Amino acid sequence: MKRRKRTKGTGKEKPVRLERRVRVTFFLVAQTKEEIAAARDVYLYLDWQYWSEEDEQEIPITGHTHSVIPPPAPFPSEESAFIGSWWYTTKEGDKIYEQKNVVLFIVDLTALAEEWKTDQYIRRLKERILSYYAARGSPQQEIWVTKQDIYRYA
Repeated sequence: MKRRKRTKGTGKEKPVRLERRVRVTFFLVAQTKEEIAAARDVYLYLDWQYWSEEDEQEIPITGHTHSVIPPPAPFPSEESAFIGSWWYTTKEGDKIYEQKNVVLFIVDLTALAEEWKTDQYIRRLKERILSYYAARGSPQQEIWVTKQDIYRYA
């Protein structure tokens, strides 16, 4: 039988605080120079949310993380931290399998009591992402964006 070591509290323990946030996750294709530029535009847009005045912010982002964005042309990398694979069937019945370099984005938002506002912010983010790809000449048919409630122990 193992003995467990007991520790005595000093009375100076910091109380644990629970914070609720919303986490948004998405992968962006970054295979061609246009797609890499669009992924970089998304990164700059997310940073802009922090640096802009509160009344200019489109989305209440509290922070974001991303995997490595491949270097821009003329030196795009063949390597990526993540590779996405997906498949679909065309209207003609052909099965198509695709595999491309992707960039993972994780974005934290303030949790709001009016959850419909959070959904509006996420819809706005998705529209912004699609517009960057279209502006760079590489429109995307779909981008999957997921939302999760998270709790942080501070």
